[in-house]
Amino acid sequence: MRETAVSVEGFSLREGRHAAGSSLAWHRHAGATICFVYRGAFAERFAGVTLECTPGTLKITPAEEPHSNRFGREETRGLLIEANAAGVERLGPHAHILEERASFRDAHLSLLGWRLLAELRAGDSAAPLAIEGILLEVLAGAARARELRMRGTVPPRWVTEARDLLHEPEPVGSLGELADAVGVHPVTLARGFRKAYGCSVGAYLRRLRIARAAQRLTETDDSLAEIALEAGFADQSHFSNLFRRETGLSPSAFRRSVTHK
Repeated sequence: MRETAVSVEGFSLREGRHAAGSSLAWHRHAGATICFVYRGAFAERFAGVTLECTPGTLKITPAEEPHSNRFGREETRGLLIEANAAGVERLGPHAHILEERASFRDAHLSLLGWRLLAELRAGDSAAPLAIEGILLEVLAGAARARELRMRGTVPPRWVTEARDLLHEPEPVGSLGELADAVGVHPVTLARGFRKAYGCSVGAYLRRLRIARAAQRLTETDDSLAEIALEAGFADQSHFSNLFRRETGLSPSAFRRSVTHK
């Protein structure tokens, strides 16, 4: 496994590659970890439960929790972020987000994961500061989702079903079609979705498309026009503008940063 690593205030980040079909025996980390999967897949076993991690998954594992990993049929790549004592202390009352195992399938958190990868690969003098800021955004997003669960305000079933449909390779084409698919009125879906995820259905889908495009930019040599079309954008210009707005980089600059060896 080859690694790229960097340390920032209270956290260490390392990028790893695991061979297809490989595994890691039961182990634990001294500090809480955040893992972002950007290619391949793996199953993580802990306390008799198995968690499946696929591209775009962001998960949190508490410090000292035993777990094992088995990697899928293709090479798996991801980021492992480990908090040290200073990092936990710095978070103060918000440190609880690192004390409970959680996994997220969220377009915004996925985009933040891709931004972390780009900054880690950039390796310039500004990267540590950028990484620190993105990490705080990740923790804030995860904490917000956890607080909703703690309050018992779990989104209605039809909201999570709608979100899952957006993650399908070919999501429905309109809010009305999505509402019909989950059995509610479009206005009800729009309000419930925003309450649960903090953005409109359209904004969530755009972020998801950008995250998918980021993956294609990393894994293929396809042209920007091809990637824009495959991701569901009207044209390359529209795609490039939205990509820059969401990630802070043009698609070309992002590709150069994440494919730099």
